[in-house]
Amino acid sequence: MVPQAKTRGNPPLPHSAPFATPLWTGVVTAQLRAALAPLWQQPADRWGQPGSGLSVVKRSSVRTVLHGTLGDGLQVHVKLFLVGRLSDRARDALLGSRADRELRHLLAARALGLPAVEPLAAAASAQGATAHSCLVTRSVPHAQPFTFSAPAATLRRVGELLARAHDAGVLAPDLHPGNIVLDAEHSPWLLDLTAMRHTGLVDLAQRARALAFFCQSLDAGPLDPSAGELLAAYLRAGAALPPAFRPLLARAHRQVRLHALVAFGRRSSRACRHTQLSTDHPARWFVHRPHGEDPSPELLAACRAFASAPPTPHKTGRRGAVWLLPDLVIKARAASKAAQLFRAHYWLLFAGVPAAAPVALRLRIGQGLMFARRLPGTDLARELAARPLPARAAVRSAAHLGQAIGRLHAHGLRNRDLKFDNLLRDPNSGVVSLFDLDGIRRKRPSDTRGQGQDLGRLFAAFAAAGEPGGALAVRAFLRGYARARRRLLQPGPLPRLLRVAALRAQAWASAHR
Repeated sequence: MVPQAKTRGNPPLPHSAPFATPLWTGVVTAQLRAALAPLWQQPADRWGQPGSGLSVVKRSSVRTVLHGTLGDGLQVHVKLFLVGRLSDRARDALLGSRADRELRHLLAARALGLPAVEPLAAAASAQGATAHSCLVTRSVPHAQPFTFSAPAATLRRVGELLARAHDAGVLAPDLHPGNIVLDAEHSPWLLDLTAMRHTGLVDLAQRARALAFFCQSLDAGPLDPSAGELLAAYLRAGAALPPAFRPLLARAHRQVRLHALVAFGRRSSRACRHTQLSTDHPARWFVHRPHGEDPSPELLAACRAFASAPPTPHKTGRRGAVWLLPDLVIKARAASKAAQLFRAHYWLLFAGVPAAAPVALRLRIGQGLMFARRLPGTDLARELAARPLPARAAVRSAAHLGQAIGRLHAHGLRNRDLKFDNLLRDPNSGVVSLFDLDGIRRKRPSDTRGQGQDLGRLFAAFAAAGEPGGALAVRAFLRGYARARRRLLQPGPLPRLLRVAALRAQAWASAHR
């Protein structure tokens, strides 16, 4: 009989023994009880400090992952869950702690023959107003993260693993590449099965959504060329699937991509891998962590120094003030507008649209300061006014701009302030970046309203600049735009958009004579 994931009660850890210390209570594999004993003598806030034998791998507001060596060379990973909110306590009282749930799910997956990491212990601790639960697992030797740039043989193994899991009725709704590691033989192992469900049957829609979620970092999801070997192996190894499965994959990818964009935007306002929060009462700081790394201390110091004594602004208007520093652009807005602007920068990061990078957001008593990197050089309108652009450079930059706007629209984003004054061209690569993102708005990608107006503003600016590159530049722009949309499975009604764009360009030109 297949073991089912339980919700409450003692975890069914094989050959285990319960333990209790003044700080922790739980169950541990009997064979390794002595090796893990030093762990239970320390409070959770000591884990990861020098001498604890553990180092922090990842930290968020709700979970910390540590790695280290305990006992006689035992390599372990420790997942520490914080139970802080009342809703967390209520959920754990109903379903059991997250550590207990994941322990059960790992055991259920292993019993089904799936390669999941080996759980060694689960425990809980209540220290004053703070409660924790933790799960200890044996580390996979020589583990390497899985990426879609892995060799074809590795991609096929991962595809076969996903097919086996779905055929066995196992569904992990939050399974993504970061929850799979590769051992020394490049075989995949499953991690982080807290949300696993053993449904008995995974239908086509669930399979499509699971694959789309797993491949959400790719432009075309599971239909992207980078996932070709993985998808082919999944289709070969799993149950026979009908031809209608591929359209289901495309639809699921579009839905997952939309939800992922919204979720990534929310990361701008909460402590996570991409954002660091701090409080300097009464001000709150939201600091962007590029690529999950800590921001430059010098840049952050410059932001704080500016906030303590702002100089005379370079420009003021109905929206607020703007300052231009050698490395920073600072905008003063109402708190809600500043937060919206900071979130727009995150949207463009997710969408892969070249743009000025966010640095920090400061909110204080209804007012906000938004800090962004200042792009070197001058805007495209001034560059073209200063000197004619060679035809080849104009065509290349038009192609890059078309790809950027195509990606913008394919993610459901609009820019109501799209003009050459808010674009900057890299003279070496020809890449055109966006800045001044006050006009960025979000809609559903399938809603094309506003896209024609965006294109019309660019066409009008192109005509006003003397049409650099001529018809070749227009064709390069449109090819780049259409190719970007197709790659993201959002082709769109291009002829209708071009008709709207032509009308908008005429109206803009008439209004600015």
